[in-house]
Amino acid sequence: MTDLREERCAELLPVLSAMTPLLIEVQGDRSRAKELLPLVAQLRAVAWKGAEGVDAAPYRQWIATSESSLDAMEEALRDGDTQKAWQLFADQSTGVNLLGQACADCAGW
Repeated sequence: MTDLREERCAELLPVLSAMTPLLIEVQGDRSRAKELLPLVAQLRAVAWKGAEGVDAAPYRQWIATSESSLDAMEEALRDGDTQKAWQLFADQSTGVNLLGQACADCAGW
């Protein structure tokens, strides 16, 4: 039986590996903010799968807040508000920190 958490973490790893440096980079060059929108869409695609079958509490917490957080991040990026997008991304209670906790023992994390 496949570990669903490991499967989801494997899906998220390349997205977050691409998103993190670009989100840092756009703090100094807002003109590239919209380049992050496809990555937000990829995060959203994983989030839409829900948390059923995943027991990791941090993952379940991220799923519970992901729709509003990703909506706000997308809006911020469309508006060129890269600082707000970073704050949403890095938020300790709703951001990708939760995915880091949930996926910490998965391959590549």
